Amino acid sequence: MLSVCTYPNLRGIIKLAFILCNVIDWGYSMKARYWSLAIVLILINYLIFATLFMRLVETDFTGRRATRMPEPTFTPAPAQPITIVPTPVPVTPVPTPTATRVLATPQINGGTTGDQTNSPEPAAQSVNGPELVSPGPVNIRSGPGLDYDVIGTLNTNTPMPIVGRNGDGSWWQIKIANDTLGWVSNSVVQASNTGNVPLAEASSPPQSSASVQVQPAADGPSPPPAKPQFQFEPTGWWGDTNYGLTRFLGDIKDVNGNPVNGMSVRASCGDYSVISNPSGPVGRGRYDESATWPPGFYDITVDTKPIPCLWILSVVDTDDGEFVKAVLSDSFPVQVTTEDSIIVANWRKNW
Repeated sequence: MLSVCTYPNLRGIIKLAFILCNVIDWGYSMKARYWSLAIVLILINYLIFATLFMRLVETDFTGRRATRMPEPTFTPAPAQPITIVPTPVPVTPVPTPTATRVLATPQINGGTTGDQTNSPEPAAQSVNGPELVSPGPVNIRSGPGLDYDVIGTLNTNTPMPIVGRNGDGSWWQIKIANDTLGWVSNSVVQASNTGNVPLAEASSPPQSSASVQVQPAADGPSPPPAKPQFQFEPTGWWGDTNYGLTRFLGDIKDVNGNPVNGMSVRASCGDYSVISNPSGPVGRGRYDESATWPPGFYDITVDTKPIPCLWILSVVDTDDGEFVKAVLSDSFPVQVTTEDSIIVANWRKNW
């Protein structure tokens, strides 16, 4: 015989049938529209309770004994020996001797060069040679006298070496450029160390036109006056203080004072030289730089800083400003210093 306890689902069905019978009895009194809702709710409740009941039946509630895990075994490491580190003892460094270079000392007055010694006598000092300084612009002449031609100008506070003197020591001979010599009056300069200046020979002064008497020819006119040696000659120059340029400029005129255009002036310092554009508003070059110059004016800007040197000026004939076809004047030296770096030099055309 089947047992109701063995089959829990059968007990549920009986209970469900009993509930359904009661519901049917109760349902006759309800309205027909609630029948569908009641049936659905009953089926849902049955399914929920049946499922929960089956889960409880199938669950095994017998106790399970947990297995204890064996404890880990630790093997002690062998003891390490203790190492004692000695305390470092500071070592005082001993300085190593270094060889010191001994500079050679030049000996003056023909002595040889050798190592320094412990001699208590001081080294001989060089003695400055004879020289002169001008407190202002001073003319340099071709001989010891005012009858000689002016060949240059001695700039202010510019030392110049003395190479000779005249008989009474009233004029000093100086070397101004290469082998060019000039004379300066002692009365307008300050000379020093002149005890051993040798006596220099000077050429005879040129005769003035007033002292030369020309005997007219008996049967013809008097001969024409002598022609000057150079077509152009300087009429004076002076330095101007400027710390930003090395520059030469001035005017070129004829014997009647009229401006002369189209002539160039060359300035040279050693192997370096530069030639000006043609004088006057002639213009030359890529930008026609001198097209606005005044008549007879020339200008040479060498650099934007002073270039101290004994510069040589001369009037030259050139077509392109680079190659000189002819030199039309004597070469005249002018001194450029850091105090006087702009030189104004004027020229005259003799024919």
